[in-house]
Amino acid sequence: MTRIQGAEVSSGVTLPLMSRATRRVPMRSRFSCRGWTVITRRQDGHRFRVQFESLLELLTIQMAATLQSFIDLIEQPFEVPFVDAMGKPGTHHIDLLVVLDDGRKLAIAVKPAAKVTPKFREVLAAVKRYLPSDLADDLILVTDQDFTRAQAQNALRYIEFSKRPDVEADDAVTRAITSTHGIVRMRDFAMLTGLAGRGYRAAFRAAFRGQLEVLTDGLINQHTLVKARAA
Repeated sequence: MTRIQGAEVSSGVTLPLMSRATRRVPMRSRFSCRGWTVITRRQDGHRFRVQFESLLELLTIQMAATLQSFIDLIEQPFEVPFVDAMGKPGTHHIDLLVVLDDGRKLAIAVKPAAKVTPKFREVLAAVKRYLPSDLADDLILVTDQDFTRAQAQNALRYIEFSKRPDVEADDAVTRAITSTHGIVRMRDFAMLTGLAGRGYRAAFRAAFRGQLEVLTDGLINQHTLVKARAA
């Protein structure tokens, strides 16, 4: 059977839609982690394949997809012709385009902090000057210094725990929040739902979304201290 992207196959699984990138990333590399992930477009729930050319780019994609204001993301969306400060013409392909719920479109350049040279910053400044306003509202540089590994792992876990909606567990967490007073451990809070692992995953989602106030830095786990956020 031919598998059509975006169509439901015999197992009941709906395949993600094709990548919308304008540039294909070669998947074979001796020097970086490359591959595919999937993001969900917020307004209609459609899932799209997204390619990445490094672990940092993958983490940036996942961090962006977990923003409360996130709507959509396209990798390798377009290139920008520019002229640098010395009058030399060039082109720069944007790594990511992130769309937010206030309508802003942010062009993202992803680069390890150790590789951000003064020359690279000059190039980005030139690209920003020539950035078409109908394609993006701003150009932002993201490096590995912009988020911690714990924040990235929390985002990845949130995405994993959100793949299968569980309204019953989410409702149980909402009820538990209204009846919880003071500071508790995530494990103890999840037990209040009576749903075992489903309750813990729903509690994690609530903590990540801010319904529960997280009081412990680092990875969100069973020992993390939380409390109901004041209305």
